[in-house]
Amino acid sequence: MTEELSKALQNKLLEVNIEGKILNLVPLTGGASKEIWRFEVQTNHETKEYILRKGSGIEGPLAIKTSDEALLQQEVRKIKAPVPEIVAVSSLEEALGDSYIMKFVEGESIPRKVLRDAEFKDALPLLAFQCGEAIAKIHEVDVSKLDYLQEKTPIDQLNDLYATYESFNQPSPVFEYTYLWLKDQDFGDTQSSLVHGDFRLGNIIVSKLGLESIIDWELAHIGNPLQDLGWICGNSWRFGQNEKVVGGFGDLEDLLKGYNSISQFKVNEHLVRTWQVFGTFRWGVICLIQASAHLNGSVNSVEKAAIGRRVSETELDIADLLFLGGK
Repeated sequence: MTEELSKALQNKLLEVNIEGKILNLVPLTGGASKEIWRFEVQTNHETKEYILRKGSGIEGPLAIKTSDEALLQQEVRKIKAPVPEIVAVSSLEEALGDSYIMKFVEGESIPRKVLRDAEFKDALPLLAFQCGEAIAKIHEVDVSKLDYLQEKTPIDQLNDLYATYESFNQPSPVFEYTYLWLKDQDFGDTQSSLVHGDFRLGNIIVSKLGLESIIDWELAHIGNPLQDLGWICGNSWRFGQNEKVVGGFGDLEDLLKGYNSISQFKVNEHLVRTWQVFGTFRWGVICLIQASAHLNGSVNSVEKAAIGRRVSETELDIADLLFLGGK
């Protein structure tokens, strides 16, 4: 398989005038939906590292094509937000399939390493503010050039999530209550913007200096930008460091300081709480989707099967936020 993949990579890179030998092609730990490969290209003058991000060709109902992720990052890069440099894009019909190649970014994305390794101890106090700044920059992208992304209001998204949840015929009193509660909430009267959709530890690259790059754009869409702020504050993305609301590493105050230092729309903690509940409900439904993809045979994935157990975790997190004073 690696020999065939190496040849496809070599041919694709030739299209963008990068000629060289493919070396050290190895799979990396990726998400539940994509293949991630790291490799080097050796030319006459130097050796450079790259990353291949490759979709399965079967995307979930909330995901965009991998090739569209690449186009999106190219737009985001224009406004100086930290994203990898894309060097080549492949369509589903090509040998590489629905994928793209990007330059390697030095740093770490594995949450437990970022949170626990001594290398990042000086970066963690800076990271929440940096994430707030980066999120605000993402929300400034010109959405008129993103016609390949879906645009939905919070209520549209909420109704879609509820309909998806209902389709699995697995009744949850917590999800039923959450849906009714969210229908009555204020989501913030702000202009529709680009939403990353999965901005959290695990989808950012961190160095000893802090935030280096934002990756994994498969859940991007157009909508209320505050969704990104609530998502990174969800308990599921604290990786056991529950006292630190922002990703297990930072405080909400610092995240909002970073965001409000750039955004024209100023956000308060009350709005974030509403989006925390929304995000937790959304993650619960995504867990149902991921598990179902394995159970119905469309994708054979132990990781997708294991994600199914996290549905109950989201129910507990919602109960904590709404009734038990959780943060």
